[in-house]
Amino acid sequence: MRERIIIKYGELWLKSEPVRRRFLNQLAENIRRMLKKERIAFRLEKTRDMLILEARSKRAEEILGRVFGISWFARAKETSSDFKSIERAILDRAREIKPKETFAIRASRSDKFLKFTSRQIEEEIGKKIRRKVDLTNPDFTIFVEVRKKAYVYSDKIRGLGGMPYGVSGKVLSLVSGGIDSPVASWMLMRRGCSVDFVYFHPEVFTSEKNRKRVMDILKKLREYSPEKLNLYIIPFGKVQKEIIKNCERRQTCVLCRRMMYRISEMLARKLNCKAIATGENLAQVASQTLDNIFVENEVVSIPVFRPLLGFDKEETVRISKEIGTYGISIRTHGCCAVTPKKPATKARLDFIIQEEEKIKNIKTLAKNIIGRKKRFVI
Repeated sequence: MRERIIIKYGELWLKSEPVRRRFLNQLAENIRRMLKKERIAFRLEKTRDMLILEARSKRAEEILGRVFGISWFARAKETSSDFKSIERAILDRAREIKPKETFAIRASRSDKFLKFTSRQIEEEIGKKIRRKVDLTNPDFTIFVEVRKKAYVYSDKIRGLGGMPYGVSGKVLSLVSGGIDSPVASWMLMRRGCSVDFVYFHPEVFTSEKNRKRVMDILKKLREYSPEKLNLYIIPFGKVQKEIIKNCERRQTCVLCRRMMYRISEMLARKLNCKAIATGENLAQVASQTLDNIFVENEVVSIPVFRPLLGFDKEETVRISKEIGTYGISIRTHGCCAVTPKKPATKARLDFIIQEEEKIKNIKTLAKNIIGRKKRFVI
C-alpha cells in the first residue's frame, strides 16, 4: 500500500464538461505551482472527479489548505482495486478505532464492471471489524473510493473552497493597509479572480510605515496565490492638496474616492483588468453611505466590486484573523489625515461635479499622477 493525498473540488461539478475540464486543469496547475514554490517533491495525477497527489512532505497538506478551489482533501492508502486488497487496507485502517467507539464504512465505486458492489464492501468487510456499527452518527468513519485503484481514508481536511485562482479573469483591487481591503481582495481571489493591487500613497499625509504595511499584507496574500502579485503605488498627496485647497472641506472623502476611481479605471484598462474592487462596506463609516457610493460610482464605466458590502465588521475581522492579515492591518493603524471632522453623508452628483470644476485640468492631473506610478512585484 502506498500513501497518497486525494483532492476533491467543490463547485466545479456544477459546470459543463468542457468548463469543468478547463477549471480542473487550472486547479491542477495551481497546485503544482504552489508546491514548486515551496520546493516540495511531488507527482500529481488527474482523474475525472478528483486529483491524486503523491508527496511525502507533511507540509504538502499545509499548502493544499491555501489553494482555492479545493473542497477537501485526505491522506489515503492506495491499493489495488481487487476485493482482498481493499479488505486489507480497510482492516489496517480499522486498527485506529478505539474499543468503545462506533464505526461505519462508506464506499463508492466508479467502475461498475467490478464483480463486487459498494454495499458488499461495507457489509462484508464491516463484519470483520469487531466494533459496534453506527450508520447514523459513527465515531469513526472509513471511506473507500474505488477507481482504477482503491483509496482508503478516514480523516477529511476541509479546503478553502471557491474557484481555482485565475479562472474568473483579472481585477484591480484598491488596498489601504486597513482590515477590510485585504479581506475583500482575498475573497475575490477565492472566487477565481487573479488580482493586481493599487495603493494610493498620501505621501506627506502619512508615514512610510503605512506603505510598508501594505507590502507586508501582500506578502501574506501571496501565500494564497500561485503567481507573484503586482502592486502599483500611486503618489496621491498632490491630489489631496488640490482637493483641500479648492473644494468644500466636507466633500473631501467623496472627491478623493472619485479621483481614486478615475485613476484606477485608467490603470485597470492598461492592465486588462475587467473590474476594480474595494473593501467598502455599507454604512460602516460616515462616508460609506448609499448616496456617496452612487456619486463615486458615476465617475467610472468599469464595474466596481465591493465583496464586503453586507458584512458586519466582526465578520470581516474574523476572516482577516483566519487568513493572517489582521495582525499586520492593525499595526500602527491611523485614520486618514485629510478626513474632515464632519464628512458629507449625502453627496449630490451635481454639486460634486461643480466642486471638481474648481480643480484645474482634473483629467490631466489624473493622467500625470498615473504616469508617476511605481510597480512592485511580490
